[in-house]
Amino acid sequence: MKTTNKQNKFTLTKLAQLIALSGLALNMAGCGGLDEASDADDHNGETVYDFAPPQPSTGDEQYSLLKQDRERWMNAQGEIVSLRGVNLGNWLMMEMWMLDSGENPVGEGIEDQCTFEATLDARFGQEEKARLMDVYRDNYITDRDWDIMQEAGFNLIRLPFPYQLIEDDANPMTLRDDAWQYLDYAIAEAKSRNMWVVLDLHGAAGAQGWEHHSGCAGKNEYWEGDNVEENQARTRWLWQQIATRYKDEPAVAGYGVLNEPWGTDAETLATNVTELYNAIREVDQTHVVILPGHNSGIDAYGDPEAAGMTNVAFEMHFYPGIFGWGEIGYDVHRDWLTCGQNGTTGVCEWDEKIRQLDTPFLIGEMQPWAGLGELGGPVTRATFDRYNSLSWAATAWSYKVLSTNGGQGNGTWGYVTNKGERLLAKATTWTCDDWNSTLAEACETPAKIVTPTDTDQTFYLIVKSGALGGQHDVQFDNLQLIAQSDGEDVLSNGAFDTAADWIEWSGTNTSPQDDNLSVEVGYASGDENVLRLSATEGFSNGGVYQAVELKGGESYLLSGTFADVNSADMWAEIYLLPAPPENGQDISAAAMTKIDLNNDSKEAIEAYFEEMSTIEYEINQSVYDALTASEPASIFNFPDAPQSLTLEKTEAGMSLVWMNVSDATYNVYRTTSSGSNYQLIAENLDTEMYLDDTTAEGVTYYYIVTASNGEESYPSNEVATEIFYADIPGRIEAEHFSGQSGFQVEDTQDEGGGQNLGYTDAGDTLTYNVNVTQAGEYTLTLRVASSGGSEGIAFTMNGNSVGSIAVSDTGDWQNWATISTTVTLEAGEQELQLTALGGAWNLNWMEFTAN
Repeated sequence: MKTTNKQNKFTLTKLAQLIALSGLALNMAGCGGLDEASDADDHNGETVYDFAPPQPSTGDEQYSLLKQDRERWMNAQGEIVSLRGVNLGNWLMMEMWMLDSGENPVGEGIEDQCTFEATLDARFGQEEKARLMDVYRDNYITDRDWDIMQEAGFNLIRLPFPYQLIEDDANPMTLRDDAWQYLDYAIAEAKSRNMWVVLDLHGAAGAQGWEHHSGCAGKNEYWEGDNVEENQARTRWLWQQIATRYKDEPAVAGYGVLNEPWGTDAETLATNVTELYNAIREVDQTHVVILPGHNSGIDAYGDPEAAGMTNVAFEMHFYPGIFGWGEIGYDVHRDWLTCGQNGTTGVCEWDEKIRQLDTPFLIGEMQPWAGLGELGGPVTRATFDRYNSLSWAATAWSYKVLSTNGGQGNGTWGYVTNKGERLLAKATTWTCDDWNSTLAEACETPAKIVTPTDTDQTFYLIVKSGALGGQHDVQFDNLQLIAQSDGEDVLSNGAFDTAADWIEWSGTNTSPQDDNLSVEVGYASGDENVLRLSATEGFSNGGVYQAVELKGGESYLLSGTFADVNSADMWAEIYLLPAPPENGQDISAAAMTKIDLNNDSKEAIEAYFEEMSTIEYEINQSVYDALTASEPASIFNFPDAPQSLTLEKTEAGMSLVWMNVSDATYNVYRTTSSGSNYQLIAENLDTEMYLDDTTAEGVTYYYIVTASNGEESYPSNEVATEIFYADIPGRIEAEHFSGQSGFQVEDTQDEGGGQNLGYTDAGDTLTYNVNVTQAGEYTLTLRVASSGGSEGIAFTMNGNSVGSIAVSDTGDWQNWATISTTVTLEAGEQELQLTALGGAWNLNWMEFTAN
């Protein structure tokens, strides 16, 4: 069967998709070769297949020029190519947050690439600025980075770059002398590893959106102002230069003509991109041109083929769990990748759109591992697998993110980060006064297994303590740093039996003998000898250290005990650093130099740039393991949702019954707010019924049930008890809302116990169903707690304002007080809404008393 009708092509592709997703493999050897299955001459040059073309596993495809084939990315040999990769953000196009977190990562007022380069220019001149930028770029991405990306199995690199990398900004429509230096390098490195490259114009002349990642924050002159025509003409010229350079280069997967061009409306964007497409096609008829989606979607383009565009792809950026798209966690990725409870939303909705348009798809940016810890690996693998099963290409943002303290933690935005793990354990009197614990139970930073170095290297274990003044006494004992492969303790005299092996060090004076800290190795404390660091007055800071020989790639665990003996304003810390401490200088967990482009010397700035190529890396191991595993991730393999949940009120309580789900147990959830804030009240049930005998009178409860086989299903239908209207006059418990936005329920320490609402921010709302039995004036009393006070709360009845009240400072989040105001209410069943005018208050109950 051969077809050219789009609807028929769509159906055939769906069938092939179902076959692929079911894990079935079709042996095509007896069905004729690829040439027998297609006939381009009969269909105006379009190849039409009797069956879906072959789709080898990622990395097994033949490496050749990519092209559009309906909604698929295909190579010159007719194979569907599964493209999965990363962005090389912060290399050619910079974003300051990727150099460090927090405010002013590289100096005050430096918020984007424009101010970054302008600062260097103003301080050192144009030529030195250009040289320093080359130093940065030569060191930020090197051969080891390309090797790491290849080892992870990435075969697509999205390469963000600014226009001024190619164009001489001082001489518009003139190439820089070194215009192709970095694009040529990237393409050559990718090509040598069978990777494709998407050339992504991340910052166009004038900036195509107000965000910092267009190059200049707050600038939108590609779309607005006096220079729009010039900036757009320069961009068409730029793409023609790029297309001329790379029109015969098979390593280029496509031209990403504008990144996130959201400074205009969707229709204007589509018109402009069509002009860019036409400019490229005057030079290059072979490469895929990537049409950027608007933040509202891709509908403004219509059908590219109908508009005369061929060999194109659409691009969107999808960030489940981030930027207001739900919360980071399992649920948001499950709902997106498995198409929601009804199987029609998420990727399915986009798949339908893309297949109707017969156009390939690139998810140019996504972030499937940040904040997910060990779950990040399975979610990332499942995301790439799902996208590739739909013939989508995808590149995660981003390959590398740096920070002063380094480390992956629970998963940073970088697949690679600079190695952290310098602070091994910490406790302070501010967090837990008078502690006496193991290092594994340290109240601020518990000891954990770390892998400090990739190569054999000498490190220094540093035991440090200090106080702001007054009494200071902390004692350490039985320290061990154990190699996990063979159990060897690499520390000497960690029991402090003698005064040997440890070197005294002062963080405040060039001579330890001149500071306020008393260091006693082998101090007799009861029946044990310990390390005692103490002072009786004045500021103190210092300790002891010793060199340890660490093996590359080996993991180590620090153990031991430490105790605070009646100290005040004191800290105690243990570090593992690659250099010994120097007397008179404090140390920190910083894994990388901090820089200030406004004030640091040119030599210091250059050294900071050069450090980029030598810092030790920490790879997100969970992501690496999942991407390189021979089998897909075992995730999102959840059972069906329980069906036909019913609720009956009995003398014994609320009786819930539902239909059986094979090979599953059940979890029951309850809330007082329909559709949100469900609390688990029973889990791992092995029967299809549950009796809730913990309900309170005068409260409406809503229930759902899920099935579990190790992973949890979508929820059942929701059922509810009789809708309750709280009587006014009377008391209403805060947690008995019918709806809410932004609050969290927590156990209260107020008299009477129970729960209160907290974590309030301005704009949060609470809704209650109430029945005002008699119209008139009421005193409204609220039980509140606040640390710092707040503008308070506004009250409405059926949307009409009835008053407001400020919340004063009660001294702490669980120091409770009553406040009152007067309101006038109409009689009848109504909806009471509380809106937070300001944050920083907790609510336990409110009470209406008739005046």
